Amino acid sequence: MNTIMDYLKWRGDITFFQEKLNEVDCLIFCIFTYLDLDHIITYQEQVTIHELFLRFSKANRTISSKKQAFFAQLSESKRFKDVIVTLYFNEIDELKEMQIAGMTFLLPNNTIFVGFKGTDDTLVGWKEDFNLSYKKIIPSQLKAQKYLDFILSNTLKDVYVGGHSKGGNMAVYSSLYCKNFDKIKQIYNFDGPGLLDEIVKSALYQMRKEKMITYLPKTGIIGNLLNKDMKTIIVKSKQFGLLEHDPFSWCVEQNHFLYDPALNEEAVKVNQALDTILKKLSNSQKEKIITFLYEILNSIDLKDMHKNLLTLLKKYQFDPNDLKIIKNIWPIILSLFKNLT
Repeated sequence: MNTIMDYLKWRGDITFFQEKLNEVDCLIFCIFTYLDLDHIITYQEQVTIHELFLRFSKANRTISSKKQAFFAQLSESKRFKDVIVTLYFNEIDELKEMQIAGMTFLLPNNTIFVGFKGTDDTLVGWKEDFNLSYKKIIPSQLKAQKYLDFILSNTLKDVYVGGHSKGGNMAVYSSLYCKNFDKIKQIYNFDGPGLLDEIVKSALYQMRKEKMITYLPKTGIIGNLLNKDMKTIIVKSKQFGLLEHDPFSWCVEQNHFLYDPALNEEAVKVNQALDTILKKLSNSQKEKIITFLYEILNSIDLKDMHKNLLTLLKKYQFDPNDLKIIKNIWPIILSLFKNLT
């Protein structure tokens, strides 16, 4: 099975004038948002992907071999090398529990793609992911909306919006509440969590969801968190379990993903179990339990999971009701990791 790296080899010589933006291109732009471009490009600059790679290489940034090969291939392809990157921003505020980054891609064929970055490796980034499950609005969502509003108010071009993981949630939220929704052609959520029930059930959401689309890997867990009432496509992956969240593992066929008819049955059970438990909790309980889960998932040693559990249970000093909830959640956490051991 082939991936986006194969796509770049096959389709890299086909310009956006020859073939318009497709779903695989959108995922590629969303992956690009994970690159740390701090001090490589300023907010106001407009720099091609080819020039960015030259600057990035000169700066000797530490980067995984996978991302290095990805960036290098983009910078040499006819399709992507002349795409202009602008309005790059990257903000981390521990007090506000906010981590958000994004950039805007100006395609040669008068098309704009606005991409939001997913969770990075900062602690505040992971904590913010869990805040999504009980807070109606988080600071990153407001920042994303303000950013998108600025772009939409200053262009007459077709605009596409997207993100992977938490970036997908930012794309959906910012598009939902933006002022010039008619300029948006499509909103892409690549395995990102959804929005709270009260938002999904609103008239505004129901009116605008027709432009939203979610892509989930077959064993989708992260992207199935929270309510999702929008078109959903299941994508095959070369990985298993939580590792399917990695967009480099998604399978590609020509100019689209390789689709699967349905989610893995076990993944469906895990999602339903988590959803059932979370819906029964008050917001204060959710905050306490989810902060605990955040620490578990962020510091977990797959070979010594129970020891970590006991250590954190002593730290939080949960009351009997909280312990009952954790007792129900723990088997679900174990099932999430069983394919990684």
